Formats: sequence, C-alpha cells, structure tokens
Amino acid sequence: MMLSDLERMPSRADTRGIRVAVSDPASIMNPASSLAPSTTVAVIGAGRLGRVLTRALRSAGFSVLGPLRRDQAMPNADVALLCVPDAAIPAVAFVARPHVRLVAHVSGATGLDDADFSIHPLQTFTGAETPEVFDGIGAAIDGRTDEDRHLAEGLARAIGMTPFTVTDRAAYHAAASFASNFVLTVLDAAERLATAAGVEDPRDMLAPLVRQSVDNWQAEAAEAALTGPIARGDEQTVARQREAALDAVIDKDLFDALVTATREIVTRSVKDRA
Repeated sequence: MMLSDLERMPSRADTRGIRVAVSDPASIMNPASSLAPSTTVAVIGAGRLGRVLTRALRSAGFSVLGPLRRDQAMPNADVALLCVPDAAIPAVAFVARPHVRLVAHVSGATGLDDADFSIHPLQTFTGAETPEVFDGIGAAIDGRTDEDRHLAEGLARAIGMTPFTVTDRAAYHAAASFASNFVLTVLDAAERLATAAGVEDPRDMLAPLVRQSVDNWQAEAAEAALTGPIARGDEQTVARQREAALDAVIDKDLFDALVTATREIVTRSVKDRA
C-alpha cells in the first residue's frame, strides 16, 4: 500500500497519505500520472463497469485488488472504488472506510455523502471491453475538497479519460440517459418497424443512418442536422408513418411524443434563422 515518492499536494494531502505529482517531470510528459501508479485501488463490484475498470487500472500500472464482490472481505488499500448500484453505496462505503484512505464511487447521480470523490465514465459498457475503451471519453468528477477533486482528475486521466465537472448531478445523469438508454428505446422501435417492413438484418441496415445522424448532430447540433418529413412540414407523410407504427404495435404515445419533440426542434431552428 506504499505510494511512490512523488511531491505532495499541500494541505490535506499529508493527512490523507495519498501523494500526488504536481511538478514531477514525468507528470509533465504524461498528464495521466497525477496519481502515483503504485497507488493500491480496491475495485468493489464485479459488474460490467467494475470488470472493465479493473483491467484499465491494471493496464495503467496501478496495483488493483479485485474486482471484488460486495460480500467478499474488504482488503486494505489506498482507495476503495465502489462500482455498485447507487442504493448500495452507503452500506458498502461504511464497510470499506476502516480499510482504506479514500472511498470513491462511479455513480453519475449520487452525491458525496458517503464518499470522498467520484468518477463517472460517460460511456456504456458490456463488461468485455479492453482498457482502450476509456481513451478520450468524458468522465464527470467530483470531490469533497479541491484535493479530492484533484485525485479524481488524476485517476480519470490515468486511464485515458477527459475529466469535467457538473453543477447539477440529476440533470447530468438525465442527459446521459437520453444520450444512451432512451436512444436504445428509439432504436428498438426502429428495428421493429424495419422488420415489419420486411427489411433483412435491420440493425445492420439502420446502423449507418444512426451513425451519420450522430455525426451530424455532433458537428452541427440538432437544429441544423434534422432532416425528414417533420423538418419539411410534410404532415401527410407523418400521418402515414404514425399509422404504420401503430400497425407494428409501436406505442402511440412514444410516436406522438417524439413527433412533438421533433417539431419543437424545427420551431427553434426557425426562430434561430429569424
């Protein structure tokens, strides 16, 4: 559990015992090295993210214990990184606290009542990914103190992520759900409609359209990227689409809500051009 002899951050760094590089030449050459690679991290939670994080931290040179199930004995470590459901964080943090110097979690929605810092990778995982999956993705970080946030930033950068902070956790986490979970809900409806239309391999056929739509959105935002009958004001086509969706047992409320939301984007676009 020894940390390498890097320069310490002032104030609480000494009381915490976690040493952080602030002017080490290696840090300047490699910004990922804010935390000493010899830091011992116990990953608690053997789900999708816990497994992938364990591989990434080991690849970055950290001494990693785990991933451990919640019912396993808690080892001594520098950091306990909790990859557990949000509701389980308080109890697991309570068990981990006597064995570690710092407790952290990976939840995007949960605050720091029971942890010292948090790192939420803004990505979806299957559990089978290689460490490279973290390269370049965002990570929402937070800490009880500046020192804790600095440690969170160092840990995020060490495995290739780009750290950022948020002011409203609930809004941030909702944004992540819209960008991932709800997209899958819409794609599932698209797949069912394409299947009903006789399209073979609908996911393979629709995926290029999805990717290009996302690329256009990233480059230009929704107002400029939007195409299709609603953007053109073609209400007859929208009505035919609605009938086809209902025939394919797509929830009419889902279709209607999406049409309404899309019309609002068109309205914003018109106002922006006025």
